[in-house]
Parts: sequence; structure tokens; C-alpha cells
Amino acid sequence: DAVFVDHVHSTVPESMMRYALLAALLLLTMPPVRAQPAASDTLRLALRDAIQRAQTSSPSAAIARLQFEQSEWFFEAYQSQFLPSLSLNGSAPGLERSISDLVLDDGSVQYVEQSRLFSRASVAVEQSIPLTGGQLFVTSGLSRVDQFGERDFRQWQTTPVTIGLEQPLFQFNALKWQQRLEPLTYRIAQRTLTEDMADVAVDIAQRFFDVYIAQMNVDIARFNVAVNDTIYTLSQGRYDIGRIAENDLLQSELQLLNAQSALSAARIAVDEAREDLRRALDLPENTAIDVIPPTSPPTLSIDPEAAVAQAERNRSDFLDLRRQSVTARRNVAQAKSQNGFSATVTAQYGLNQSATTLNEAYLDPLSQQRFGVSFQMPLYQWGRGHAEVEAAQAARQATQERIARTRDELKQDVYFEALRLQQLRDQVNIAAKADTVASRRFEVARNRYRVGNISITELFRAQTEKDAARRGYIQALRAFWTSYYQLQRLTLYDFGGGRALSAAGE
Repeated sequence: DAVFVDHVHSTVPESMMRYALLAALLLLTMPPVRAQPAASDTLRLALRDAIQRAQTSSPSAAIARLQFEQSEWFFEAYQSQFLPSLSLNGSAPGLERSISDLVLDDGSVQYVEQSRLFSRASVAVEQSIPLTGGQLFVTSGLSRVDQFGERDFRQWQTTPVTIGLEQPLFQFNALKWQQRLEPLTYRIAQRTLTEDMADVAVDIAQRFFDVYIAQMNVDIARFNVAVNDTIYTLSQGRYDIGRIAENDLLQSELQLLNAQSALSAARIAVDEAREDLRRALDLPENTAIDVIPPTSPPTLSIDPEAAVAQAERNRSDFLDLRRQSVTARRNVAQAKSQNGFSATVTAQYGLNQSATTLNEAYLDPLSQQRFGVSFQMPLYQWGRGHAEVEAAQAARQATQERIARTRDELKQDVYFEALRLQQLRDQVNIAAKADTVASRRFEVARNRYRVGNISITELFRAQTEKDAARRGYIQALRAFWTSYYQLQRLTLYDFGGGRALSAAGE
């Protein structure tokens, strides 16, 4: 050791030794360098997890819920029409100045300048009567008039209570038809929300498989690069000893270059697909996504007729057809009432009084009654009324025809989607078997090529068929799960869970 130290002192200048010691001291006093954390952890998602996350927090789900909330407020406003309403009416003090004619005691008339200050206020409680279309009301009012001029005076008028009824006869009852239409509209809004959530499921399923297919393309391309690199190395050795022609060597090199190009394109595609899914799920920007391969399709036995029955029971489209029918009948009733005899009965009973002071205006009130009937009957309209009624009836018949056709089309879509789902499950099983066979065939072909039993062209053909079979299996999985959630959208029924879908607490 002493010899080594003497050797160091003899070969290294003293100034450099001092710099080295200083650097060592600085390194000892510096805080340890910590490893920087990753930008974000990878989020692994299964298909059902992605759909549940999207239905909970995605922008599409938020928009659907806000639209339903708007429908809820509209329905609440409709229901308030059948509850009593309280209102305060009045006018602020108003001033009127004019020259008025004044009749004197001897019968002559004198024009005098007068000024009046007046104000009034009333409170009213009103209640609609949906069965008859009438309105019942109770009011209480107070008014005051101050007149200035040659004859100054102040007058109070009170109506402590007035009860009245206004009842249309032979007229269009809008409230009655609202009672038929508005609940339908609200139920349609509830089911529309559920359908919007089912649409989210279909959309996320498609985006999910876009990512899964892109990931599989990366895996396939990476595997092909490794295999083709080995084949190219083997081909170079065989070419050097003259066992293969230059054309086979160039073909293996070209295959390697194509695999490297496919890997580069697949990496870009998977990043784009993941970003598209991230935005659809409303995840933070730095979130890395890795999808978990979907499970095998469940064993389902779906009767197409049962699927059609669930669609008729749950879909908003069938409710909307009913609403169209009711609307058409309402339009006919409105056209008939507007072009026939109609009347309005008004009846009031109350108390009133007037005096020069407010207290006296409420003493010994006198009764007041009012009753009147107004009517309207078209005598001759040059055929306009008849034409309007016939137009409304023709529109109703056209609506019924359109409803029948639309109903058949909706049933047909559900029926064949149920059949298609059963066929797609069989295709998944066939594609899975084809994938296994193609993979095994490629392994056999690669082993035979290593010993020189087959040509490189046959090897690459087996490789292409292996990749096509793998992609075919993934596409079959995608078609099945997309159809599975599409059938849920068409029926609003989960055949796997055996329950109707509901997103609005219906």
C-alpha cells in the first residue's frame, strides 16, 4: 500500500490531488439524487370498466343527464299548472289631468279642469279545473281615488272577497290533452336518457376495440420483426455458403423491412387510439391506458321474439309513436272546436263597499253578483272550417300509417340484431379455432424452414395467414361485443343480467 501511495504521489501533480479532494468533498455534501417519478401510472381497463367509467363521468354522459334535467324541469312546470296559484296585481299611483263636463243642479253643463290620483291592488288565488277546462278564482281588492279641483274628494273601494268561475263550453280543452301528452313526454325523456347511456356503451366498445386491435397489431409487428430478423440472419448464412439464391435473400430482407415499417405505423396507431379513448373517458392528459383483452363471449340464448317484446316495452321510440297518435287526435279535436259553436259562462259572487275612509270601506259590505254567457258560432266561412277539419283528419290518418310502418321497421331491426348476435358468437368460436390452427401452422413452417424442407415463400405465406387469422379473431370479438351492446341499445334490456336498463330511476 505504501508503494502504491508513493507511486500516486510521484505520478499525479499535487494541484490535481487538491482538486480531486475538493470534488470528493462536494460530492459527499450534495443531497442524494432521487429518481424522477413517471409522468403517470398505466391505467388498465377491461371493457365493462371502461363502459361504467364512461357512463359515470364522460362528456357524453354529462350532456345526456343535463338534457334529462331540462325535461324534468319542464315536467315540474307542467305539474304546477294543476296547483293553486297566488298572485298580486296592482297599479302604482297614477295621475290624470283633464277638462271634464260637470252637470250642475240646474241641468246645465260646465267644463272644469280636474285632476285625479288613483291606485289599486288585488290578491288572487286561481285554480284550474282540468276535467272541464274551467278556472275557479278567489280575489280580494282595494282601490283609492283622490280628485282635485273645484270638488275635491277621496274615495276608497274595497272588495273583501270575490269568488268566481269561468267555464268554457264546447271549446278545446288544452289541459285535458296536456294530461295525456306531458306524462308521455316525460317517460320518453327518461327512456331517452337510458338510450343515451346505451349509446355511450356502444361508442366506448368500439373505441375500446380500436385500442385492443392497435395493441395486437403492435404485438404482431414486434413478433414479426424478431422472427424476420432471425430468418434474414439465417438466410445470409445460407447465401454465403451457396445454399439459397440471392432472390431468397432479398425477399427475406424485404420482409424484415416491411415488418419494421409495420411496427412503426402500429405504434403511431396505438397511441392515437389510446388518446381517442382517453378523451372519450375524460381522463387526465398524462394517463396511459392499457386495455385488458376481453373475455370470451357469454353463452346466451336470446329469442328474437322476446327481444322484440322487450323493445316494445322499454324503447322510447314506441312511446313516441303513441305520443304522435295522441297529438294527431288532439289536432282533430282542436280543429273541430275552433270551427263550431262555443260559449263561456262567467259567474261571480262577492262583497264590496266604498267610503271616504279606509275603515268605513270595510264596514257593512254589500253583496255583488255577476253572471254572463258569451257565445260564438260561425255562420259562413266559405268552407274554411270544413277544410281545416278535413286537413286535420287526413293528417291523423297519415300519422297512423306512418306509425304502423315505423313500428314494423323497429321490430325488424331488433329481430335481426338478435339473430345476428347468435351468429356472431359462432363466428368468434370459428375464428378462435382458425387463429390456433394458423399459429400452429406457422410454427411448423418455421421449423421446417430452419432445416431446409420448405421455401422461404411458403414460410412467409404461413406468416401472413397467421397474422390474418389473429386479426380475424379480434375483429370477430369486436363484432360480437359491439352487437351485444347494440342489442341492449335497441331493447333497453340486459339479457346477460336478465333485467331492464334504467338510468333515470324510472
